[in-house]
Amino acid sequence: MVSKKACKAFLLMINVLLFICGAIILGIGIWAISQQIFISNIIGRSLINSASYIMLVVGACIIVTTFIGFGGAVVSNKCMVTAFVAVIGLMFVLHFGAAISAAVLRENVEDNIKEDMKYGIITQYGDNLHRDDSNKDITESWDMLQQRLRCCAVNDEGWGLYQESNWFYEHSHIQREFVPPSCCVYENRLGQYLDLQKCQSFAFGPPRMQTGAQNNALHYRGCYSAAREIVIKQANLVIGIVFSFCVFL
Repeated sequence: MVSKKACKAFLLMINVLLFICGAIILGIGIWAISQQIFISNIIGRSLINSASYIMLVVGACIIVTTFIGFGGAVVSNKCMVTAFVAVIGLMFVLHFGAAISAAVLRENVEDNIKEDMKYGIITQYGDNLHRDDSNKDITESWDMLQQRLRCCAVNDEGWGLYQESNWFYEHSHIQREFVPPSCCVYENRLGQYLDLQKCQSFAFGPPRMQTGAQNNALHYRGCYSAAREIVIKQANLVIGIVFSFCVFL
């Protein structure tokens, strides 16, 4: 028969592991909120806010639950232990369902994000910046994203999207620039672009045309795939934590 001390030690161990899981999820939620400023302008504030606050609530609930468990284990209070088990049982059902939903719906969410990104470039990037603050925010956010992730437009080799944009129609009559400067390779060590004119107006290949000679001054990678790696790593971490939490229970 299992001794009372062994049961108490096991319960304390469960609470420690749950507390760590809750702290990780809470930390990711806080990080997501603090780092969402320019990303949210591109893929939508509602999506970022919803995901971030869900993680905050889940993390906080897990942490609060562990305090109930700690109290019940330390003072051997049957009511607190019963409440702890009941709450954990409910959280098991909710977390397991949420984890499955997140895994199933992830592809649909990604498709919607990609379409929103394309729409932002075509209709808002660089358009009427002096009178439209929303377009200005979108433009600054895209420039920041492309510079930080060293990418261009949405899909890989997708620089042609800019030729469908209001930005291109408004500026192409002034000078033949097919992509904005943020799509161009920037040498941080030298503090300058590798070759800005070649990047924007290369006559024998991209971005003027889809194929042709290699343009080493232009970013070929799309921002969707570049940002996706970062987002999916965080999403997989959360899903893994939730599944581990459910299996552990």
